[in-house]
Amino acid sequence: MQLNNLSISDRHNRPVVLSKVGLQAFFLSDGEYADPYEINAVTVFSRAVNLYPSSVLDVDTQLIDTANVSGSILMNFAASSARTNNSAFDTSNYDGTTATTSGIFRTGVGKYIVVLDGTINSSGVINLDGMNEVIPNRASGTGDYIDVWTIKWVEGSLPQTVVNEFNLRKGGFTVLTEPLMLKLKSRLVNSKVTLGSKVDLKIATDVHVENRVVEDSTKNLLRENVITSGAIQIEKINEGEYLPSHVTVSSYSETSGLVRMSADNVMIFSWDTATLPTHPQLIAGKFGSIQGVYAIRAKYTVFGETLITDPMYLTLS
Repeated sequence: MQLNNLSISDRHNRPVVLSKVGLQAFFLSDGEYADPYEINAVTVFSRAVNLYPSSVLDVDTQLIDTANVSGSILMNFAASSARTNNSAFDTSNYDGTTATTSGIFRTGVGKYIVVLDGTINSSGVINLDGMNEVIPNRASGTGDYIDVWTIKWVEGSLPQTVVNEFNLRKGGFTVLTEPLMLKLKSRLVNSKVTLGSKVDLKIATDVHVENRVVEDSTKNLLRENVITSGAIQIEKINEGEYLPSHVTVSSYSETSGLVRMSADNVMIFSWDTATLPTHPQLIAGKFGSIQGVYAIRAKYTVFGETLITDPMYLTLS
C-alpha cells in the first residue's frame, strides 16, 4: 500500500521489524464510515507483556492507565491537533522522515493510519494525561503488539479507547530446491453496480503452489499476501457499429497509487461512477451509453513476474 506515494506494509501483510508498517483503523457509525471528533493518540504496547489488552486500561475509565503503564509504552503517535478536521491529519504531511513518522493521518472519511517505522530512528511524544515525554520507538523486536487508539467520538463526549493487534516478524529467507511455480486465479467480487454509486471494486486472487516438493508450511506462507501492491484498468465495452469496442475509463498508471491491499491477496479500488458523466471519453462521444458492460483487469508483480489478469466483467445499470 502507499501513503502520500510512499510504499508501506499493511499490518495484515506479514510485516517485518525493519519496515514501514501501516497501522490502519476504520471507524464506522450506523453502517457508514464516520470521523471521530478527535483522535488524541495511538499508543503501542507489547502483547507479550500485556497478554490481555484490557491490562493497559484503567478499570474505571477504560482509558490507558498512565500511572501504571507509561513505562510500558513502546511508541506513541499524535497529531499537533486532536481535531480530525485539522490539516495536521493531511496525508501530504507524511514524507517518511523522522519528523513525520509520529503523526496520525486521515486517508478518507473514517479511515486513519499511523506508520510504525523500523527503518529509521523514529520517536514519539506521550501526550496522555498532560504528559509531554519524548520516547524513541521501542517496538523493535519480533512478536505480537497492540495499538490503542484514544478518541472522542463526538464533541463533548468522554474519551474512549479502541484496541487492535498486529504482529512483527523477523525478515528472513525461505530456500527452495527448484524454481517456484505459482498458479494464480483472480475474480471480481462485484458483478453489478448502479450508476451514481461510489463502490469498492474488489479483486480476490487465489494462489496455488504447484511445486510438489515444497512443504505445506512453506506453501501456506507463500499463499499469504503474495500480492502487496497493484493497479487496475477499467474499460467500457461498446457494441455500437460506429463506436470503439473498448474505451479506457481508468488506466493502470492512474490507479497504481490508489489500489489498497487487504489480507489474502484482495485488491481494492474505490470507483466513483458519479464522475462518469463528465469523463473526457464520454464528452468525446466514444462511450455510447454510460450504462452497460465494463471490463476490469488487474496488474501486479509476483516474484519478479508482472502479471495481467484476464478481463473480468461487471454491469453498470
